Amino acid sequence: MFSSPNGGHLAKPDMRVTRIERETETAANFVRAKSPMGKPAFDPRLPLRPGFGTRGREVLLWANYLDLMAFGDLLLFRYSIEILPDQRGRTPTGKKVKRVVQLLLEEHLVQYGHDIATDFKSNLISKTELDLDEDDYAIHYKAEDEDDPAPNARIYRIHLQPTGALTVSELIDYLTSSHSGALFGSKDEIIQALNIVVGNHPKAVSYTASVGANKHFHLAAATSERFDLGAGLLALRGFFVSVRAATARILVNVQVKHAAFYDDGPLDKLMLTYIRTNGPSTVKLGNFLKKLSIKVTHIVKKNRSGSTIPRIKVVLGLATRDDGRGQQNPPIVLEFGSGPKDVKFFLGDRGQGPAGKPQVTSVTNGNRGRKAAKLGPEPPSQGQYISVYDFFRQS
Repeated sequence: MFSSPNGGHLAKPDMRVTRIERETETAANFVRAKSPMGKPAFDPRLPLRPGFGTRGREVLLWANYLDLMAFGDLLLFRYSIEILPDQRGRTPTGKKVKRVVQLLLEEHLVQYGHDIATDFKSNLISKTELDLDEDDYAIHYKAEDEDDPAPNARIYRIHLQPTGALTVSELIDYLTSSHSGALFGSKDEIIQALNIVVGNHPKAVSYTASVGANKHFHLAAATSERFDLGAGLLALRGFFVSVRAATARILVNVQVKHAAFYDDGPLDKLMLTYIRTNGPSTVKLGNFLKKLSIKVTHIVKKNRSGSTIPRIKVVLGLATRDDGRGQQNPPIVLEFGSGPKDVKFFLGDRGQGPAGKPQVTSVTNGNRGRKAAKLGPEPPSQGQYISVYDFFRQS
């Protein structure tokens, strides 16, 4: 295989593939000729190809396929991943599922290194048989850059179940066979396992966003190919990759794909950009922001190395009058989409903040060993409603 001037690849003629295709066609024609009324008892692998090898002319075909090289004795062990509910009876969803699987690999299976590939959801592939614990694996949830789990961190249990071993050479033998009626029951299972292996790296790294099982997009602004779509959106260029079975070989199909993403930056700037293009409708704005991932910056946490631990949240929607329904002291929202001045929440008992945390911090007086309150604004009064704006302005 060698590169073309425009960056593609030109496949050298593979005489082995040509030979096997001709042998397969000959075998299929022989079966048809021996069958009553020319109809065989089974359907051959290949469709009817009238004039195969006798009509037309050879052409140079450009294709976005690459040969997947596999060791003939490669054995893949497959395991199912089941994440059990936490102590509150909740199971993780979305990106938390990926993080829980990452913690499983980092804390319990690190000794296997690069021998393991996973879809970070429900399947795990290993080229060595895993020595599984009899009990489930306990996962204390923590963010990616946190040193230790929080005292009240959720605890998930993961159950790994072996679901069989797959021999890649059997698939190669099947694809190389010229017997038109050959059957191989594990073909789809091996293809699925190889797709997990090929897609493991782009899903594992933090600078790539994966959409579905096979679409991957590079996020780094300095190196990604992007186009501004306006209204707070941009298009990123990525790729689709999948493993396919072909005559006498396994191929990897790579296609260029584009997808729309939110433009990164301050949330208020993103909202204003959208409103300038689409008008001041709060309903449209709420639909636009729903499920948007944001990094909260008003509270900064750092790990022992001094790196900031990102706090990622997901926007559920704009404020509504039904928020907090069923609570003893539900928030007060003036109207749909109200801002911080028109949304009020109830502060707890004196000395406790909205999340039950003390609001007054103190420092030690070096002379007398007494604790004196830090200089700054008085904390907001407790046991009453306060707007989000006033709470952050005062505390």
